[in-house]
Amino acid sequence: MLAAASDRWAFVRSASKPYGPDLRVALLAGDQTTVSRVAGRMRIGSGWVSTVLQRLLCELWRDPAVTAAVSAAGAEYRHRRESLRTALDRYSVTSHGDSGLNVWVPVVDELHAVTALQARGYTVSPGARHRLRSGPGIRITVSHLDDATIPELAAAVHEASRPPVRAGITR
Repeated sequence: MLAAASDRWAFVRSASKPYGPDLRVALLAGDQTTVSRVAGRMRIGSGWVSTVLQRLLCELWRDPAVTAAVSAAGAEYRHRRESLRTALDRYSVTSHGDSGLNVWVPVVDELHAVTALQARGYTVSPGARHRLRSGPGIRITVSHLDDATIPELAAAVHEASRPPVRAGITR
């Protein structure tokens, strides 16, 4: 049992994030029933993964130089993500993101935030396409940030995350 939570469990490790989105290969480990069910579902669809890609991934996992490069990239992305979150904290802007390439910032109005940031030269993603149940927000990808840009971006996010001022209509 995984964490003693259930007799059924699955652990999936994707190769897409560390090795590239075009490498659509993943490793699945789990209890026999769950793995059998996934295998059955795979037979219904295309279900086939190139043997060449599978072998390439195995070689990448075994190569110490590749492992070191992926670890270094992960450390750099962690630094960028944590630096952005620290800078946002200085403005009391709530943010989320403990792993990966993105930081989530809750906002009152996604369109306003995205447009305001775009006007300042920053491109962020509206949260609607990345969320299921959470409230409005923006997703900031850290992959292209550098230390010099982060304070300016945090200030821009602070301004953009405020509710927009709506002009009243008078007659």
